Amino acid sequence: MRTQILNASILARCVVCLAIVGFIPAYGFSQNAANTSGNKFFSSEEQRASSLNASSVQPSETTVLTIDPNILVLRAIHQSVFGPPIACKVFQSSRAYNQQVVVSGEYKANGGGTGQFRYTARVSSGETTLDTIQVSDGRLMYTQVGGNEPPRKVYIEKVREAVGPALAYANDRPEVSMYLAIGGHPELLRNLYHRYLWNKGVEGKLGGVEVWQLVGRLRTEPPKIAGNARMDHEAVAAITPDTKLPEIVRLTLGRSAAMAYFPYMVEYYRRTPNPDDPPDTLEPVSKLWHTDATTSVNLSEKDFVYKVLDTVDRIDDETGLYKPQATISVAGLPFLPLK
Repeated sequence: MRTQILNASILARCVVCLAIVGFIPAYGFSQNAANTSGNKFFSSEEQRASSLNASSVQPSETTVLTIDPNILVLRAIHQSVFGPPIACKVFQSSRAYNQQVVVSGEYKANGGGTGQFRYTARVSSGETTLDTIQVSDGRLMYTQVGGNEPPRKVYIEKVREAVGPALAYANDRPEVSMYLAIGGHPELLRNLYHRYLWNKGVEGKLGGVEVWQLVGRLRTEPPKIAGNARMDHEAVAAITPDTKLPEIVRLTLGRSAAMAYFPYMVEYYRRTPNPDDPPDTLEPVSKLWHTDATTSVNLSEKDFVYKVLDTVDRIDDETGLYKPQATISVAGLPFLPLK
């Protein structure tokens, strides 16, 4: 029986689903993903494309963490917002609607709290492809999925205005820097933090790279340190008893001074009960990884320009997803140095 090729409209729906855990179209895991075999899921070509060929840090080279892994994820959010400029290539392989969906693209960000970044990717399934883009000049963020969906925009300046005087405490209060995690790597990490409780971790080397590897499981209650924007509430609300979200995620963060907290890899797993021979089986369902990451990059304002086509007659405003839903009082926030 010949495998059915996804048409453009179904692939577009896959892209939207892939954004549920990740930060942008095709940057995450599909809720409709099917289980796949761990031996067959990632092709040898995809493995060669990754600079971190082995997913797991070797036990003989690891040290168990003495710090709460949740704090490391919070620091990764902060670093992705205020860290140095960065550029990398992006790859992802997932299963959606019983089809394999492959993503390849590029990401570059200006860092330093500017909010400027650009992500472009091609999403492919069989013979069908879809181009996506998300770009921010620090004032407006635009997201475009294919050519048939209306663009979406976020007024980042309005979000900053809503955060107000608390912005001055972004280096000490993780809840504050979280509100600036809009799009790109920052939003990827923001979603991972709110949706998963990080309860295990090791430090070591992976492919010669100094890393932390953290393991999280779906939360059963909201985190104590959390954002109060609508997107933060929705991230937690999606965790229901019958959720199809992957139960386990493994996050690989950079540990070197040059690539501190860089999200090298995100791997999603579904837990399959094994009544005859516990423990349960973990089956991979999606893998996102970055290669050729560098902070030696020259960026200009032109890199973050998005031109709305004259043929566009509607742009959806998603600013309300990101604005805090209550006044932020720094007096009530925990002190946690993030540098």
